[in-house]
Amino acid sequence: MSEITFESDIFYSQLAVFQYGLETPFNDWNDIHINQGFAWRKGSVSFGTLSDDEEGKITVRVTEKKEVDTDVIRAIVVPFQIGDKGIEIGSVMETTAIDIEEGMYELLFTVKRLENGLGHYSFNFIKNNNPKANIIKADEEPNPPSALLMKAEPAI
Repeated sequence: MSEITFESDIFYSQLAVFQYGLETPFNDWNDIHINQGFAWRKGSVSFGTLSDDEEGKITVRVTEKKEVDTDVIRAIVVPFQIGDKGIEIGSVMETTAIDIEEGMYELLFTVKRLENGLGHYSFNFIKNNNPKANIIKADEEPNPPSALLMKAEPAI
């Protein structure tokens, strides 16, 4: 798999990436998570989106480049371990299963605003044995803490 693009309805202002078949895949957000733009725990990460109820364009790619285009308004990197069954990406109403090679990755999440006002969300998986969480670029929405919170509870 090099690149896949699809559209998905977004609910609750979030898109999630998680291990395929994870029993409780979505994360419970607190104020710190909202301010940093993501809620992370091992096997699952949810990212904040531009709006609550929209259709978004989603691109998923495995790449060696950690480049952020100039028109990106938000860019966040988190560590992500992919197991032998791949991942699922999507919203609480609909997810798409994607087969990506097992291993440790840096997951670069980027957001662009399209001409029609909707969001284009990219999930870039970069092989990396020692990934670190980082906010590379923030728009007006996130207001991250000095130390990123790398612990979330599953949403029930």
